Order: sequence, then C-alpha cells, then structure tokens
Amino acid sequence: MSATGSGVRATTGPVVAEGEFGPLEPIRYQRPELPPLDDIARYYALAEDARFYSNGGPCHQRLAARLADYLGDVTVVPVSNCTVGLMAALREVCGEPVAGRNLVAVPSLTFTATACAIRWAGFEPLFIDVEPDSWQLSPAALAAALDVRPGEVAGVMGCSTFGTAPPEAVRDGWREVAAANGAPLLLDSAAGFGARDERGRRIGALGETEVFSFHATKPFAIGEGGAVATGDPELARRLAQVINFGIDPTSRTSMTAGFNAKLSELHCAAGLAMLDRFDDALARRRATAAGLRERFRALPLAYQSGAESSTWQVFQLAVPDAARRARVLELAQAHHIEVRAGFDPPLHRHPAFADAPVSGPLAVTDDLAARMLTLPMANSLGPRQVDRMTTLMTMAFAG
Repeated sequence: MSATGSGVRATTGPVVAEGEFGPLEPIRYQRPELPPLDDIARYYALAEDARFYSNGGPCHQRLAARLADYLGDVTVVPVSNCTVGLMAALREVCGEPVAGRNLVAVPSLTFTATACAIRWAGFEPLFIDVEPDSWQLSPAALAAALDVRPGEVAGVMGCSTFGTAPPEAVRDGWREVAAANGAPLLLDSAAGFGARDERGRRIGALGETEVFSFHATKPFAIGEGGAVATGDPELARRLAQVINFGIDPTSRTSMTAGFNAKLSELHCAAGLAMLDRFDDALARRRATAAGLRERFRALPLAYQSGAESSTWQVFQLAVPDAARRARVLELAQAHHIEVRAGFDPPLHRHPAFADAPVSGPLAVTDDLAARMLTLPMANSLGPRQVDRMTTLMTMAFAG
C-alpha cells in the first residue's frame, strides 16, 4: 500500500511514523534488560563445576544469602516465579482453606496474578477498595469488610502496587485490622524489589512475608523467577520444603503435598549478575521518572503517593477523567508510543472473578481505573524518547 501523504513509510520491520528527523521508531512499553551473558556465565560456572543445576545448588545458595543481605534481617527462598511463590506463601501463612474461612482480602486494583494465586491456593479473593492517594489497599475499607464477615477471612494480601512501598501508616493499618481479626498479613510486592518506604527502609524486611517477582518485565529482571522473604526461619524452612514436593530432606518422603517451584541454577546465576548491577539500574529508572515528572509539571496529572522511591516498572499516573485518557491513548497510537490504561478493568470486573465477593461499591478503584495511564519505562530512555513522550502528553492537554 502506498504511503504517499500518510506520514508512514513501508519498511521491512515495524511500521514507523515520519518525524522531523526521519522515521519514528516505536517506543515500547517496556524494554527488558537482563544481565549480559558473560556476567551470568561467570556465576553459572559454579553450577557447572559442581554439576549441580537445580535443587539448591551453589548459585541458589549464594543468591538466597545475597538477597537476604540486600533486604535486611530476613530469610529468602528463591522460587521459579512470583505466582507460585504467592501460592506457597498463602498456604504456609494462612493454613488450609476450610469452609466458612476461605477468603483472602485483596485490593481489586492490582495485577491478575495476585487473585489467580489466591484461587489456585484454594482460597477465594475478597475484593477491597483502595486509598485515593496511595492507590493501596484501604485499611478503613479492609476493617469494614472484615467487620461484616467475622471469621470468614483467612488472610489479608496487601500489595506494593506498581512497585511502590505502602506508606507506613497504611501498612500499620493493615497490621492492626489483620491482627484484630486473627487473619495473617502477607504482601504481593511483585514489582517492588528495591523499593523503599518514606523512612528509606527497603520493603521485604519490615515484618511481613513478602513475595517478589524477577520476571523479565520487572526492574530486577532475570527472565523468570521470584523470591519469598520472611523474618520467620521456620516458615522459610516450610516454604523450601513445599516448593520441593513437600519432601523432607532427611527421609526423602513427602511430608505434605507440595509442588515444584524451585529456581534453577541458571536463573540463580542471572540473579547474582543482576544484583551486581541493580542499584545502578534502579537509580537510572528513578532519575528518568523524576525527569518525566518535571517535564509534565504544568499538566494536571496525579501521581501515586510514595512513588518517588518506587522501582518504576512503568511510569504510572492518573489524568483528570476518562475522556482525557482516551485522548492520550488515541494520540499515543499515532505517535507510535506504547501506552496502557493501567489496571483497567480492575480485578472484580474480570470474567474469571465475576463470582468472587466484593466489599462495597469499590468507588475509588473504579474511578482510578478509568483515569490511570502507564507510560513506557526502561533502564535507559534516551533524550529523543523523553522528548516524544513530552510532546504526546502536551498535545493531549492542548486546547
């Protein structure tokens, strides 16, 4: 098809728009960056020398120790991905689901893996509203939900939404409500490895069992993988057992019906190489996010409270209304910038969870979901990419 007058030229690769200085390459939503193979290979040599490729080999042991040192006073259990880590943590923290006590309270404004893990662990998600500023599970809404369902909630699953640490007051609120109802608290902090709260403390060692993702799309990227961090060594022992078919290491018999969620030595080697470069990658993401916020300072945008110390898996924001968001999304296509609509629809509107209980109207969740935008983010965004994103947002609010 002719590109005459269309602003688009035919290419052998992705279709690109014409800009002032030539074709505009698409700005991808994410541009994953794993450690170089040579850096991974240096660690993987430990496994090769030992001929030990899984089941807690030398790379696994070293990674678990280094992750624990990075986070603080915790024990870390590497897992094959965050979802199975959540499943294992739910069963070991909350116990066996039983009739009449099988609900796990969770925000609806989060990624679907959270609710999927709850259901696959044998529980049922109970969707709760979020706070308008932090975009995190609302302690007040949580308390109200548990008040009307006494004894039915087996656990509370907080989330470090968008990789942002929950504010200290919010986390304290979760603790108080959970403790008052005898419901253990754990956190899905999938994108949050490296995030700090307002006091500068890294999440993962603040008292709760917390689960992280090391998927390729996360800032701490190793391809596939994750980790469970806990301050309870006995819980860590049980977790390590359940992710290895429930096998007792002395008798070699299954003490419980576990499953296979071990992290391979190759992925552990990638994790060790990622740790060597992670602080620099995280600093660059935060600098890029700060630069974008400065570029957008004249626009009527809202940001998640506490996001300054987020890991910035993506660049998350909210616009004033759904119509303005539609305008941004429309222009983004024309500008070949991959922009998404955040957690829209929220989980309580997913077909998979249409039959799950909901506490209240979730008005804040629905409002935020209709206004959220997530813009591209990577370890490195060049000046031209930042300029194009600035142009996009400025045009969306012009007139």
